[in-house]
Amino acid sequence: MFRSFLRSFKGTLCAALLTFSLPVCAHAAATTTSYLMWQLPGSAISFPVYVYQNDTQVDYLYATTQQAFLGDYVPGTTNASFTLYYQDSNAAWHGCNMVLTNGQIATTTTCPGAVINKPVANSNVYTLAMGAIAWPAIDQAPTNPTNVDYAKRKITFKNDTQYAQIRIGEHCTVSANPDNSNCTNNLNLYEIAKGESATFYVDGDGTTPAQTPLAGLTSYGFTVTAYKKSASDDWVETGGYGKGQTPYATKIEFTHKAVPINNGAPSPEGSTNFDISAVDGYNISVTGYPAKPTYCTYTVPPENSNILGAGKYGPDIFLARITDSEKTCQSSSQLPQGYNKGDAPAKWDLTVTSNGKYQGCMSPCSYAKVNNDSNQDLFCCAGKYKSSKTCDQATGVIGANNSTYVTNLAPPVSTHVYRFAYDDAIGDFACPAQTDFMIVFGTGNG
Repeated sequence: MFRSFLRSFKGTLCAALLTFSLPVCAHAAATTTSYLMWQLPGSAISFPVYVYQNDTQVDYLYATTQQAFLGDYVPGTTNASFTLYYQDSNAAWHGCNMVLTNGQIATTTTCPGAVINKPVANSNVYTLAMGAIAWPAIDQAPTNPTNVDYAKRKITFKNDTQYAQIRIGEHCTVSANPDNSNCTNNLNLYEIAKGESATFYVDGDGTTPAQTPLAGLTSYGFTVTAYKKSASDDWVETGGYGKGQTPYATKIEFTHKAVPINNGAPSPEGSTNFDISAVDGYNISVTGYPAKPTYCTYTVPPENSNILGAGKYGPDIFLARITDSEKTCQSSSQLPQGYNKGDAPAKWDLTVTSNGKYQGCMSPCSYAKVNNDSNQDLFCCAGKYKSSKTCDQATGVIGANNSTYVTNLAPPVSTHVYRFAYDDAIGDFACPAQTDFMIVFGTGNG
């Protein structure tokens, strides 16, 4: 995870939802819905740009690299009208009208050089580009132009499991966050009773665990580190985050970029990246999605394709999900499905147990580390296998990408979940910087 955080333009993301018709799209990789994205010029105009529809502000655009969506788009069909505004260095207002009629730029459009560009390859993203020409000066300012408030970003965790209580831990990779004192590990961040929730404030004031500011951190996440079957039971440690243990927990990972103030307006340094990872293993079922309908982007497979796809996600369409299952784990090993050569190594038992009770499932990478197996680099995509090109093995050849562990996590067991180190095209999403997230720990545990 988080190699795709470095995707530059592709990794800076989507904006707020708009008000014209937005049908529910299919899930990311299989979506048939196309979307239209603003592509504003990098010169001649000033940011922020305020987008209005029917005299109501519907968007806030802070940079030319921002991936901000107008909405769904059907060539030859879509009708929509927007007015865009910005202030120049003298505080004078400029604006232009963007009008789509039957999916085309209408003659009443006053935004200079407006053109709709078709998607590339397998993308479902059209772009509405404009020329680098100052927009006409206007006499009347827009009504109450409002900047997005990025200071209230939050992540809500809900215990919807069979357990009376679960314990949430926070994990941060110090090496990926040099000189950042906010990068800490806390294996007891929250204790959440069944049916209850806890809220993590991304840009908190640091006075409580729930108010720990994480903005600007790279590669941090959350796991379930313990559970209680009943309120009177002792805590049962899980996830492998105890002293001397090898982690195997389902990990929920984020990148929240800082939001500096430029020219008096907030300008995020990038989007919020999100994924659910089973790279180390999995120990609990979980579903993640934006708290309200939101456009997020992803990489169209294969890995490093540099092709952008988009979808609309929220409570009704999740970003990622995994179902923990002892049965699935017991049927997993390092062997690819159909691999039956006589010299195949013995299958690996990836299950983690405590007092005979199933606790979770190690990935082949974690198993190889625990057992100091000579194939550790192969399954962890390290050493000579540290790139996507060298990590991926051909069909019938044992490797991180085609192990039974990976194939057993195909949908519906997991959807858009990192299963090995170079699963970016499946697992990584970039959402608007201001997005609030819901993380629901669900049933289905062994």
